Amino acid sequence: MELKNGGILLFDGAMGTYLAAKYEDSIARCELSNIQHPERVTQAHREYIAAGADAIKTNTFAANTHSMGTDLGDVFAVIDAGCRCAQAAAAKDTLIFASMGPILHDDQKKCDEERHNLIDRFLANGVSHFLFETFGEAPALIEAAQYVKSICPEAYVITECSVAPDMYTQSGISAQSIIDALCEIDEIDAYGFNCTCGPLHMVNVVQSIEFYEKPVCIMPNAGYPTVVGGRTVFKSTPDYFAEQLLKIAGAGVKILGGCCGTTPEHIRAAAQALRSFHAAGGAREKAPAHDHSPQKAKKQDVSGGKPIAVELDSPLDADGAFFTEAAQNLAAAGADYITIADCPIGRARADSSMLAAMLKTQYGITALPHLTCRDRNLNASKALLLGLHMQGIHDVLVVTGDPIPNNRRGEIKSVFQFNSVLYTEFIRDLNRTVFADAPFTVMGALNVNAQNFDAELAKAKKKEQAGMSCFLTQPVYEQHAADNIARAKRELAAEIWAGVMPVVSYKNACFINNELAGIDIPAEICERFKDADRQQAAKIAVETAMDTIELVKEIADGYYIITPLKRADIVCEIIKELKA
Repeated sequence: MELKNGGILLFDGAMGTYLAAKYEDSIARCELSNIQHPERVTQAHREYIAAGADAIKTNTFAANTHSMGTDLGDVFAVIDAGCRCAQAAAAKDTLIFASMGPILHDDQKKCDEERHNLIDRFLANGVSHFLFETFGEAPALIEAAQYVKSICPEAYVITECSVAPDMYTQSGISAQSIIDALCEIDEIDAYGFNCTCGPLHMVNVVQSIEFYEKPVCIMPNAGYPTVVGGRTVFKSTPDYFAEQLLKIAGAGVKILGGCCGTTPEHIRAAAQALRSFHAAGGAREKAPAHDHSPQKAKKQDVSGGKPIAVELDSPLDADGAFFTEAAQNLAAAGADYITIADCPIGRARADSSMLAAMLKTQYGITALPHLTCRDRNLNASKALLLGLHMQGIHDVLVVTGDPIPNNRRGEIKSVFQFNSVLYTEFIRDLNRTVFADAPFTVMGALNVNAQNFDAELAKAKKKEQAGMSCFLTQPVYEQHAADNIARAKRELAAEIWAGVMPVVSYKNACFINNELAGIDIPAEICERFKDADRQQAAKIAVETAMDTIELVKEIADGYYIITPLKRADIVCEIIKELKA
């Protein structure tokens, strides 16, 4: 495909918002206008072409069964009509691209199958160039591009994702990570970003990303929407839009256009500015150098042997006296980290991150807060990380998090925007940019008691690849768990800190065996506690914990001791034994 105007291709604007602004009786699902008002769609295409657009997009962005809530036959009818409208309006040298947005269905296999059917339909209508726009992740784009090229090698495929001004998608994936994933895919001819950002923020995106050698496509919104008199409007003027698009062209972008709110007047102003830019020689602004190599986070320096992290439950109420006193005693005994779970089993407790900041700032204790994916969306997660970093907390343990208990799901809703792997990737990307001077160390959980440890280890490898550098294991009581730690050490590069959870009484052992899934206390340990009083049980607790440590001391990189039933006194004795 030949690019014109000095190698720059200018697309049209957003059909949906333009039709909505132009016609009082416009249809909420603008793709239906292809059938109900084809003359309006054709006329809009002609206006964009007359304004200077070299390429137009079919009015089919949301033409799929999930978005339209209909069957495939109705979607085909919309695509057929959309292609006819674009073809009727196109001049001899106008390029027509099939506009395809994401199919937001949970079953990715079904999405891919339907997308194949839709691609086939466009090709049957004589439209052989494709614009996959406003996606949130790279894998679906790669699959779509590869399918197009497998059946139509001469097609030109452009892929675009949508990122917010902070350069992250709604899924928590950074703009740079997306480009890194797409840059070596031969079936993709050009890539870039569209929608969500206004033109000024899109300039910043372009100037902050390393795009490598492929042609880049950028289509910002006209600005940010506001509602006036019940209608959504965009305040950006055409001249302002063109001015920012010119900056984007100056950074070397070859394919430009507009998304939401961009009218033919915006495209006209852009076309005039780009003609002047080309006449002046198209001087390119030098982009700043980017360093996207992973930043190695540094864990706390530990003196006197292997690191010891102690988990201390946060309070269920507003009384933090025991928590703060126990944390100070544990630190004095030699604990290197106090770890704090984030509302385990979906039950509300004092916030782990706020307690971690309190321990750090008020008592000088290094804390390791657990961060779950359950109760925070992307914005809240980033805000929390920024706050933690400001308080000097640079170590976190990321877990997906337990679901809300069944009996409370009617009144409390979980928020799961991403899982522990995606959360870790999100932090890794922030470590390259926002936290580059003092990156976070990201730790994770490893269930060495899992019945299917192959699957558990496979998950750990994905977490490690995402950026986790250390795993804290579930409690070890038997040799098979120690053997799994040894295997993990062989197959993972990350450190492994062995879990130690002292049993404090016979009642405690029975509870663990009968009510805590995935953990079994050996019968011989249970029997030792059967007739012991409190003082005797405390002594046995230390002895059996040290027996556990004996199983793993040659293979574990550190120890993760879980405080049982507020018995910080027992954990202090275990630490003293370890430090002896």
